[in-house]
Amino acid sequence: MHTATNYYLFSLAISDLLLLVSGMPTEMYHIWSNYPYVFGETFCVLTGFASETSTNATVLTITAFTIERYVAICHPFLSHTVSKLSRAVKYIMVIWVLSLCLAVPQAIQMGIFYPLDDNGNIETEEYSACTVKYSIIPYSFFVSTVVFFLTPMTLITVLYVLIGVRLHRSSQITEGGSQRRRALLSDKEAPLVVRGSQRNGPHSKSTKRVVKMLVAVVVAFFVCWAPFQVQRLYSVFGFAGDDTTHTAFLVHKVMTYASGIFYYLSTTINPILYNIMSLKFRQAFKSTLTKCLGRDRLRHSGDLASCGGGSLGAEEITKIGIKMRSITMKWKCPK
Repeated sequence: MHTATNYYLFSLAISDLLLLVSGMPTEMYHIWSNYPYVFGETFCVLTGFASETSTNATVLTITAFTIERYVAICHPFLSHTVSKLSRAVKYIMVIWVLSLCLAVPQAIQMGIFYPLDDNGNIETEEYSACTVKYSIIPYSFFVSTVVFFLTPMTLITVLYVLIGVRLHRSSQITEGGSQRRRALLSDKEAPLVVRGSQRNGPHSKSTKRVVKMLVAVVVAFFVCWAPFQVQRLYSVFGFAGDDTTHTAFLVHKVMTYASGIFYYLSTTINPILYNIMSLKFRQAFKSTLTKCLGRDRLRHSGDLASCGGGSLGAEEITKIGIKMRSITMKWKCPK
């Protein structure tokens, strides 16, 4: 269980949990009582800081995990050096330190905002909201969007495209090699090769499953985080800017609800994409859940001991990458 991949997944689980704890209770309260904001200025700032930290940590962890997968599949021999456990721990520590530091500029600009009349006076306190109140650091939220959404989105997409290309090319090399061997062998030896090629079926299915997961990761990242970034930029340049009319409040309210759904949905999708699609994880999870319920402890304890760690794209991708590299080297240097 003590692998670099599992440490990244643990960091991702912590950031997702922090995101839920820092935001979900107040969100649930606002469902029943949207206005006014009753938790005070300090709680508003602290909640914003925790939410910003967890968001930064989630995005950076996903990005680091993507790089680790890219190295595992495209440079499998290098991964034994780059993906060492000690280095993974250092990377995770750097991720959380950066997440904390880069959350401060956004958090100090949070506060309770009140709608103003034409004279700049508070029109009513009944519609107070915890949002961006000050503009202390110009364009800080725009820079945050570029650093924590546009750049990671671009990097993740490019790396997964490269992984997909490598998987596709390697599968073609495998199929071409099987056909070449069948052409060179006699009819008597051919059935043995056919049976050998049939054993490559699970490998091909595993490759396709990995490719589908890579596409799902990119799509899920964009769908979950794009609405949140758009809503936040609108809060800074629209709702909290010169336009403080009733229409602006209505648009902000609708965007907040819509983006909030996808924002918290990301904490549900991440475990599905990075864990539950793994057979070993499902076996371990089933065994752990059974133990918690107090049923069939002895029967499932053996499954847990034998299932090991890892996730789809970790062990599996590394093994596929090493196998592909060996196949490529074999056909480049025929005996």
